[in-house]
Amino acid sequence: MPTAVSNASLMRSFLSAIAGFSVYGGWACYVNADHGTDLAMMIGLVQGGYSFVLTFVMALMTEWLFKRFTESKNQVAYVMITVSSALFTMPYVIHLLLGTPAIWMTILPGFVIGTMYTGLYVLGLEKIDRVKEGSDRSVEPKKQEGFHERRSAT
Repeated sequence: MPTAVSNASLMRSFLSAIAGFSVYGGWACYVNADHGTDLAMMIGLVQGGYSFVLTFVMALMTEWLFKRFTESKNQVAYVMITVSSALFTMPYVIHLLLGTPAIWMTILPGFVIGTMYTGLYVLGLEKIDRVKEGSDRSVEPKKQEGFHERRSAT
C-alpha cells in the first residue's frame, strides 16, 4: 500500500491550491470592494489563504486516497464520499464554532463547487493511471537478425 506522496502529487496539489487562492481570494476581494480597498484586500487574503490551505490539503487527501484504494473496484466512490464528507464537515464545524447564522447557505456553494472539482480531479487521476498502465506494459521487442545471422542462414 503506497504511503508516500510523489512529487507529481505535490505539484498538482500546489497548483490547485494556487488556483483556489486566486479564485476565492479574488472573489472575496471583489464582493467587498465597496467597503474600502484595505478591508477588501484583507478579506481577499484571508479567504484566499483559507482556500489555499483547504485546497492543498484536500488535493493531497484525494491523491493519497486514490492511491490507497487502487485495488478496489469502488475506488472513485470511496474517494468521492470521503473527500466530500470532509469538504462539508470542516467548514461546517468552523462556522458552527464562529456562530455563523446562515451556515448552510454559507458553505453550500463551496461544498458544491469543491465536490464537482474533486470529481474532475479524481477523473484526471484515473486518466493518468490509465496512461501509466499503458506505458508500463512491456512489449518484448522483436529480435532482429544481425548481419552475421543473416549471412549464416544463406
